[in-house]
Amino acid sequence: MRVLVVEDEIKVKNFVQQGLEAAGMTVDTAINADDMLGFLQSSNYDALVLDRLLERQDSVDNIAQIRKLQPKIKIIFLSALAEVENKVRGLTQGADDYLGKPFHVAELVARLHAIVRRNQNEDGATTANQIIFDDLKIDLDSQTVTRNAKRVDVTAKEFRILTLLARHPGKIFSKAELLDRVWDMNHFPESNVVEVTVANLRGKLDKGVAPLIHSRRGQGYWLGSPTA
Repeated sequence: MRVLVVEDEIKVKNFVQQGLEAAGMTVDTAINADDMLGFLQSSNYDALVLDRLLERQDSVDNIAQIRKLQPKIKIIFLSALAEVENKVRGLTQGADDYLGKPFHVAELVARLHAIVRRNQNEDGATTANQIIFDDLKIDLDSQTVTRNAKRVDVTAKEFRILTLLARHPGKIFSKAELLDRVWDMNHFPESNVVEVTVANLRGKLDKGVAPLIHSRRGQGYWLGSPTA
């Protein structure tokens, strides 16, 4: 696994690098956003370990550019901002996981393996590069979505939820399942990140047309007909 670690606290950066290399990973490091973007332009990575605050700037603001350079890279935030609202903002903007400081490198290693393996498993289960349901079309290669022949711009997390639901039309996915399969966060059940992300996705996907995504209180979400 090739990982880029971006951390402006030198001791933390060196600590993480040593721990990941000891676990058999190939690691590059950067201390600011400019260096990070330079690495992402020149090399491909499986995962990015990113400090939430770099030089007092919120790294959430860089996610769109990161995804533009490497759409499939897995992003884990490291942060002392451990409050639920800070985690929710990072995750809804496109991060894959969130690890509060202080942390054990062993947990970071385990989370990296989990999110990269999950992506590989899903890719391996795909036998076509498109998912089509009624007037919904999902292109897995370009990670684009169209509905009624119109482009729908979605975030990375919205795309993952939509793809999961569209692969299993009519199947109800609980909030806990979505946290586990999209964010790998079954340990963080108090978050409202699922509700926020699904609401945003519905607002984009169902604008002016019949709803495709439905929910049932206490059970979860599904794609398809209103009755699952």
